Amino acid sequence: PPGHVLPVVEPRQAPPRAAPGTRATGDVMGVPVRVQPETREAPNAVPSVTPTPEGDFWQSVVQQLVEREAVTALVRELALQAQLVAQDEGHWMLRVERESLNQPASRERLRAALQAAGHAVDISVEVGPITDSPARRNAQAAAQRQQAAEQIILNDPFVQQMQRDFGAKIVPGSIKPIAKHRT
Repeated sequence: PPGHVLPVVEPRQAPPRAAPGTRATGDVMGVPVRVQPETREAPNAVPSVTPTPEGDFWQSVVQQLVEREAVTALVRELALQAQLVAQDEGHWMLRVERESLNQPASRERLRAALQAAGHAVDISVEVGPITDSPARRNAQAAAQRQQAAEQIILNDPFVQQMQRDFGAKIVPGSIKPIAKHRT
């Protein structure tokens, strides 16, 4: 148990060999044992989402692009991580938090994908704080599904009985929500 002192044989001399089945004698001294702190996985903080009307529209546009595989790799990340902050006729202003997503080639490929999807617009991207992006909305939805799955298990009468009667424990991180399958 943590914090207990365990006996250790003093290594002054080699202890005499004991006959099989008997215990060797020797000097015994107490040595404190360090207790390693219990490691716990910190729950990943889900970024907050402040829904906006532009965000609702941008979420649906990006979802269509991703489902059709019209955007991949960095262009997909640009679309998912961006917030639509302004929408004028023929021009959309996007904002991202990381400069690495704001590359000319990625912007051009996203513009071409948007045009192929029926949105003939120019886009510009600025770097700054965001509050509503498809990635944040997806993370929030995943966190809600995870929380619902955990509540289902924790509130299950059979699980509660196993915990009560047999000391059963739920392994942290072992509960996963059922994946959504598209038909």
